[in-house]
Amino acid sequence: MAVENASQDVQVSVGKDFVIMGGDRVEVSPDGKKVTAYTNDGVETKAASGAATPGISISADFNTVVLNGATIERAADGHLVVSAPGTVITKPAPANDSAAKAAHEIGATEHGFHKDEIYGGIWSKEYGGDDKLIWFLKAPKLMDHYAAAAWASGQGGSLPTRKQGDYLTTLKGKGGAFTEIFNRGNSFPAGFVWLAEPSTGSSINAWCQRLSDGDQHSYGCSYELPVLCVRR
Repeated sequence: MAVENASQDVQVSVGKDFVIMGGDRVEVSPDGKKVTAYTNDGVETKAASGAATPGISISADFNTVVLNGATIERAADGHLVVSAPGTVITKPAPANDSAAKAAHEIGATEHGFHKDEIYGGIWSKEYGGDDKLIWFLKAPKLMDHYAAAAWASGQGGSLPTRKQGDYLTTLKGKGGAFTEIFNRGNSFPAGFVWLAEPSTGSSINAWCQRLSDGDQHSYGCSYELPVLCVRR
């Protein structure tokens, strides 16, 4: 998600565990105890008390972002002020910021504690969402519905709901890691993914989605299909 500071013409981009303010990137661990700032303008640090609160909030003037309990603020002279409950590390900003820009593009794969998650943009209300960020994680193998649900839960997420499947269809053609996901044709099972909901009135069938066109179908839970985990 990207917004712009109208008074200073500074673009602010936020992801699940990072903030980009202009040419500066700040990464915050999920527990808020490790903050890494990539900047050439210096960082002022302050201690923050209390446990980290998951999630993201942005001030009305876009100068302050709270992420996982850490507060990142751009001072009037352009340097960053970071308040965090743990360690703040400062590193030089890369000479070329293309990597930073790519990190918040739809289809970008994030590593480290993201476990190779694929950034899916903002799950909009138009598709039954809540206008918040969404990530997808691809399973390493085909699974039946029971194993797929357990695997997704083990990743701290869940199988896509039918409405999230509708949103997933809009990501076709966005590039990045989604190119491989959607480039499976429409054959069964390679071109399908499991969805979370069981079929109405059935304990042995569940919904799945054909990736080529977004059509949703009901199949037996014992079939082995490709799997995507959704993390919010």
